[in-house]
Amino acid sequence: MVDPKSEAAVAQIAHEIRQVFGADLVSVVLYGSAAGDDFVPGHSDLNFAVVVERLAFRHLKALHPRLPGWHKLGAATPLLLDRRFLERGRDVFPIEFADIKAQHRVLFGEELFAIMVIDRRHLRYQSEYEARSKLLRLRVLYAEVGADRRRLEALMLDSAKTFVLIMRNLIRLDGPEPSVRHLDVLDEFERHSRLQFPTVRHLLRVKQGLEQWVADVDDTFQTYLNEVERLVDLVDALASPEPASGARA
Repeated sequence: MVDPKSEAAVAQIAHEIRQVFGADLVSVVLYGSAAGDDFVPGHSDLNFAVVVERLAFRHLKALHPRLPGWHKLGAATPLLLDRRFLERGRDVFPIEFADIKAQHRVLFGEELFAIMVIDRRHLRYQSEYEARSKLLRLRVLYAEVGADRRRLEALMLDSAKTFVLIMRNLIRLDGPEPSVRHLDVLDEFERHSRLQFPTVRHLLRVKQGLEQWVADVDDTFQTYLNEVERLVDLVDALASPEPASGARA
């Protein structure tokens, strides 16, 4: 839940976005943890998606003087879209758009994400791509930072959220809209897959301050890597579902 200070920042940034884009602006939405229950004041970013009729270079240039102030208020750089990209990019970014659709709040203009149709085939393809690419990156980064306990811990904590997002979208393949809270998603996915991911759970709980590190960092990373490999195998074994009714690429 967004605290009063962050809520004031959201209102200020939304107002300034309207000033920047003027009549070209179609919609402004707040998405991610700030639109749900996982928001942690002082730690979580404020994420905005800005949709205009047609994005132009002048829009990008107009953001230059605004972004430093928005970052100080806790905002990430906004996701900038136009109608054409929103329509044509659903097959390439189904996970990102599905996550915004599941958890967002319209601050100005049209409701575009709630009515968006996501093709489930594309969710499956991107889920496998994300899982495999992140597994490759984990292996490379361990070779680079494995001797530094603090950096290795940070690597695991930062990456665990990514795999939970992949799990969330694998749940979507069977139809029901999953939870958005990370530990709830993990609970649902373990029931759904009939597999256990105790190291991913441990990392999520450490990140949320619910647990302390309980094992040697190398041992933790090894079991974490094993669980990620199991997730990749699971995605790979999934048959591509039929496209959602009315879905368009």
